[in-house]
Amino acid sequence: MKNFFAKKTWASYVAIGCAVLAIVAMALSIVSNNLGGSVKSDYLVSGIGGVIAMDIIAFLLAVCAFVVDGMFEGKLFSILVDVMKIAAAALLLGSLAIMVSTRGDMMGYIWFSDLEGSEVAASSLTIAVVSWVFYALAIVADAVSLGVTACVKKAPKNDSAA
Repeated sequence: MKNFFAKKTWASYVAIGCAVLAIVAMALSIVSNNLGGSVKSDYLVSGIGGVIAMDIIAFLLAVCAFVVDGMFEGKLFSILVDVMKIAAAALLLGSLAIMVSTRGDMMGYIWFSDLEGSEVAASSLTIAVVSWVFYALAIVADAVSLGVTACVKKAPKNDSAA
């Protein structure tokens, strides 16, 4: 087990951070959906099942990328890790797009008009915005771990002792 963690770079840990951020974003999306739906059925996220499925798959891909990274040598496994990270980012981006698009009406009613005065709906929207931030952080963390991994692979090795 000690050898397992010794082979990990900090980019691997950023990838696992992406997984944690994705789960937090998913939990906030579910809470926002349930709160908004309790006020008005129009405030339910129509694709919440898809959001949950994409988030769980993105979480699993990020965890698998963490496990596989450094475990095996070779270009094939390196490409596999990169593909898992890219797929996780794409799924998280899809979740973010669904959450933003389904909260557009709610945003208009609560923030930009006097039509909705419910505190619960306002809380639901605030939680939705916080979930958007966590989705964005997860996507950025995934991209950073992917970029750092690519830079580390291309960095020249200095074998000479000065």
